[in-house]
Amino acid sequence: MTTEQSTPEQSHERRSASYLAEASGDLVAMSFPGARRVAGWLFWVVFPALCLAALVLAVLNVAHHVGSKPDGIRGSFVVAARSCSQGICSFGGSFTSDDGRLKNLPLLGDPRWHSTEVHRVVFDPKSVEVTALPGHWDPTGSVIAGVGAATYLGLVGYFVRGTRRGRQD
Repeated sequence: MTTEQSTPEQSHERRSASYLAEASGDLVAMSFPGARRVAGWLFWVVFPALCLAALVLAVLNVAHHVGSKPDGIRGSFVVAARSCSQGICSFGGSFTSDDGRLKNLPLLGDPRWHSTEVHRVVFDPKSVEVTALPGHWDPTGSVIAGVGAATYLGLVGYFVRGTRRGRQD
């Protein structure tokens, strides 16, 4: 049984190379004490825990919004001309409910809408603004967070599986 041990010259070369790199001011990867331990904890524990939390929140967020309809009174919204004063613009229009009970109710609309456009909206009596129909919630942020978290967890799982297979061999 032979073990390879480094000669004093080889260990001196290694020490001097790291010393020279550090002295030159170049960034040496993992150069501070405990850096590998911190990186390991981040990669194997902290980031997977954050990914699990992001995945749970994304699933709950999507499940909460799928199939839900906006609360309020449905109707039509006619966008009025914008009025601007001292750099502050107000945008709005008049709302008329589908059942005819509310007519020409002045409310706030979407700033992206143009004057004289007519939009199908829902008016929530607890607010002073309307929501465009179909009133769908945009799941893009939750989907991206969920896919990113699942990808990272899959990568960590792949590494764990490879490590376990390597130990069995």
